[in-house]
Amino acid sequence: MQFRLNRFLFLPVLGLMLLLAGCGKDTAPTPAAQGASPPDPDQITLTDAELTEVRVETQKVSVRPIVTSLQLPARVRPQADREAYVTSLVSGRVERLRASTGDRVRQGQVLADVAAPDLSDMVAGLRQARDELDRQHRLRDRGVAVEKNVRAAERDWQASRQRLRSIGVSRDRIEAVAIGDADLATLPLTAPIDGVVLDRTAVLGDPVQPGDRLYYIAGLAPIRVVADVFERNLGAIREGQTVTVTTSMAPGRTYESLVAQVTPKVDDERRAASARIVLPNDDGSLRPGMYATVRVQVEGDPQPALSSDILMTGASGTYVIVRDAPRTFRRVFLDASADADGFVAVPELEPGTEVVTSGAYQIVSAMNQQ
Repeated sequence: MQFRLNRFLFLPVLGLMLLLAGCGKDTAPTPAAQGASPPDPDQITLTDAELTEVRVETQKVSVRPIVTSLQLPARVRPQADREAYVTSLVSGRVERLRASTGDRVRQGQVLADVAAPDLSDMVAGLRQARDELDRQHRLRDRGVAVEKNVRAAERDWQASRQRLRSIGVSRDRIEAVAIGDADLATLPLTAPIDGVVLDRTAVLGDPVQPGDRLYYIAGLAPIRVVADVFERNLGAIREGQTVTVTTSMAPGRTYESLVAQVTPKVDDERRAASARIVLPNDDGSLRPGMYATVRVQVEGDPQPALSSDILMTGASGTYVIVRDAPRTFRRVFLDASADADGFVAVPELEPGTEVVTSGAYQIVSAMNQQ
């Protein structure tokens, strides 16, 4: 502040002295009146006293690889082997629904029961095949069975079991039904994996056909994030690279992981490959369908660079104060961001250029007062 006041006070006092000295004399033309150019607003030469007061410190432009942050748009999705549909494998009607959207379910848990007209015939055929197989085994034990009849009974038994297995009935349930320890009035539809019910399309009483999807289940821990890697960035992304993931839901929270896979194919419509990142998601904060941003640190070729902390900003853009001579300084505008982290590229400056790190604001104030 003292430095700025010195410049402000000096100019009015000098003008008053010249006015008094010129009283009663002919007025001679001033340098400005003779067409002298005004001072360069982006350059200044300080006096020795001013330089001592400012206490200038500098840093030289160095050549180094520039690390930039590449941002990739992404979506949160379940792992491919951690999602499944619960489908009906018979024609029938939804008799009972045992789970709703958002429920956590375990593998093998019954989610719905379907009444199927053909089910009673399958059960009757199963029990009949089991009774005949048992009869043939008793005859063989007494030594009076005909071998071809035994083999035929075994084939019928296996075929009856397979019909029920093909529509989703478990082996244990089939054995219990065959000997009469359990009934099978309706077909139970079970969860094929542990997970959370993300969607339920079935409605009580709905008719269903083979292949109709009643539930969509996914495991959410771990979970994957799939990022778009556009063609221009494919060379910068590789498997095993460290990434940081953020979401719009909690922009202040970051998740760190590695690139698990970069797909070898570029999608025809998006013109992008996919980078897949796996995250633990133990707290369930990442949900399928969420948008995310994947940030990757990419190291570029060596070039002139400065720490972003040195950069200054004004109405005309980003700039630095360069020292051209021991007492001469110049403002140089740069095509760089002062908000960047670490070092930024400054191709406008030659390596070895001295850039003011301490005293820059006092020098700028002096420039503005010229």
